[in-house]
Amino acid sequence: MKSKKKKWLILGAVVVVAAIVVVNIVGSRKDTTKVQTSEVEIIDIVEEVSASGYILPKTRVNITSEVTAEIIAMPIRDGQTVYRGELLVLLDTVQLQKDVDQYRYSFEEITARTSASESAFMQAENEYERQKELFEKKLTSDTEYENAEYIFLNRKYSYEAMLSQTKQTRAGYEKALDQLNKTRIEAPMDGVITYLDAEIGEIAAAQTAFTQGKVLMTISNLSVFEAEVDVDETEIIKVRMGQEAKIEVDAFPDTVFTGEVAEIGNTAVQSGGGNEQSTNFKVKVLFMDTNVSIRPGMSATVDIVTNTRENALSVPYGAIVMRSLDSDSLAEAEGKTSEGLVQSAHAATIDEDSTDVNADSVNVAEEEPESDDKGEKTGEKSEKKEVKGVFVVRDSEAIFVQVETGIADQKSIEVLSGLNDEDVVVTGPFKTLRTLKSGDEIDSETKKDEKKI
Repeated sequence: MKSKKKKWLILGAVVVVAAIVVVNIVGSRKDTTKVQTSEVEIIDIVEEVSASGYILPKTRVNITSEVTAEIIAMPIRDGQTVYRGELLVLLDTVQLQKDVDQYRYSFEEITARTSASESAFMQAENEYERQKELFEKKLTSDTEYENAEYIFLNRKYSYEAMLSQTKQTRAGYEKALDQLNKTRIEAPMDGVITYLDAEIGEIAAAQTAFTQGKVLMTISNLSVFEAEVDVDETEIIKVRMGQEAKIEVDAFPDTVFTGEVAEIGNTAVQSGGGNEQSTNFKVKVLFMDTNVSIRPGMSATVDIVTNTRENALSVPYGAIVMRSLDSDSLAEAEGKTSEGLVQSAHAATIDEDSTDVNADSVNVAEEEPESDDKGEKTGEKSEKKEVKGVFVVRDSEAIFVQVETGIADQKSIEVLSGLNDEDVVVTGPFKTLRTLKSGDEIDSETKKDEKKI
């Protein structure tokens, strides 16, 4: 009995010791955070500005009428090729012809009256010169000399007034002739009718200094096209004249056309309203390729190459985070490079007002604010600075390292300082990056880049 009891006591002691060991092992383990990681890469980065818009001919002319009259003939059709000087529209001339006749009659009358006034003036001038010569020789009276002078001046001023009236009537006559000539609208250039909105019998409204007038048709030169796109105000500063561009037309899904920035608008164009209001700038990109199947008005997307960098050290967008650091943590983060020592846990102090913004227009993860036992944010008494950085994987820990970034493409962003090509950085998940602290233990699996050797 005693031997059996002793065995049970020994077995119980072993179980207790084993339990204590297990508890100690489990208690000594830290919680680990599952993350996604990626190696730092050396790649070529092409920064682009994307915008959408429509295809338009580089040269196009809107045809409007300069006189208000009925359309009586229009020997053209939509899509027709026309040549400079070819008749496009003929307007009714009855009323305008009568105006021309009326002005011509008035001009002929005033011309005759001016000729008569000129004759009277010449006669008065001769008589005045004769009386003046006689007066100087004491052969005529003062009265006769003065009368001759007054008649001369009267006829002179009357003649000058008739000359002014003649010029005025002549101007009216020439204007009426010009209006009559404008009833015949001719093509100002070679091209194709790409828009037609006129019918025989309708009244063509005149375009004046105060009214727009109706666009009857548009003539376009279809040999050269351009894409007119709207570039966001945050991107327009990157766009320069002559930059290369890739143009994708919805109607040609498998074709990419080459282009060049030909014109940059200086005036902003606002659209929408309220929270959805957007401010854009018009940019015209000239097609360097030709394609007879392209038509005006087609939808297009343009990628303007604004910068390139060969063999650039880069990380994925998701790796960039923003943190608010106090002076001590900032000094520590600035001193940490890829070859430095491991940073102590929770070095980054959080600021509640931090935003998910990046100087390179990249959405980055911002750490969520901590609260102390009283519900107040920690670190409010110390001055903080917003810094940009990444979490580098070192000895199964995530270490915050401050970085300086450069240009970016659609997937990656250039890192100018803080990393080297041997580092591995945390790229997600986005929600995890918001709460990740420097020094946290992580469980990761690095995604190898197939292109990286």
